[in-house]
Amino acid sequence: MQLKPDCLVCLFNQAQRVTKVLECDETCAKDVLDTAALEIAKFDFTLTPPEAAAILYPKISKLLHKEDLYKEAKTESIQKAKKLLPFAKEQIRKSSDPLDAALRAAVVGNVIDFATQYGFDLEEEIKKIFHIPFAIDDKRAFSQRLCKASSLLVIGDNTAEHLFDKIMIEVFKEHCSHLDIYYFVRGKPIINDVTMDEALEAGLDKVCTVVDSGVDTPGFCLERASNEAKAIFDNVDLILSKGMGNFECLDGVKDPRLFFLFKIKCDVVAKRVGKQVGDLVCIQGDTI
Repeated sequence: MQLKPDCLVCLFNQAQRVTKVLECDETCAKDVLDTAALEIAKFDFTLTPPEAAAILYPKISKLLHKEDLYKEAKTESIQKAKKLLPFAKEQIRKSSDPLDAALRAAVVGNVIDFATQYGFDLEEEIKKIFHIPFAIDDKRAFSQRLCKASSLLVIGDNTAEHLFDKIMIEVFKEHCSHLDIYYFVRGKPIINDVTMDEALEAGLDKVCTVVDSGVDTPGFCLERASNEAKAIFDNVDLILSKGMGNFECLDGVKDPRLFFLFKIKCDVVAKRVGKQVGDLVCIQGDTI
């Protein structure tokens, strides 16, 4: 999915959000916003939004002398998410369809995003996630393929969301014990996306094979991936792509193995999939 005019505004607002989260003084904030404005003015509409972000954020990091801009905010998000994990596990345990419930648990964490047009409260979202309908619902098609697959790739998205992904993977392993599961993380810190450090801290390597995808974008850009990640992507039986950033990078990949799972958090993506901001979607890749 290529940049739209609204994306440029969103990127500038993201730069402003960084200054607020890091409590920059007025001089520092102006420097960040001036830098953002100059960079954004150079973008053309052949880039995807994550590719544009991968140009902008390192400039801000260099200016502020801080590689992981949201390090402290990510830690806070993890602590908040941990408090909700018992509730998610209990809802899955009580469900008549644990695979569906596991997918729902995984998508609730997708609201933990520091780079979107609209924000949502995790505690409020988890109260309703296990019973509200999906606007596009290919979860059953995914589950049917899951039971027949021998290998699954989960493309991770945000920090703290990865804790719910771990629960989902544990359920997949319980019901499909033959599965080899791979979990992709970003190659370096970018916004609040999950990296190897957060994945290992959460013990994801105990339930699946965690792979540094090599990408520096807040979305899985296949062209930027490591050779190992490309080989896994090409050869697994099934792929679950989490979050809007991954969708923005992989939109247009017409592959029946590929399923997108996310909450719509901006007008541009809402228009692309023909649904509303706030809707939940699970979309098979060759149907959009």
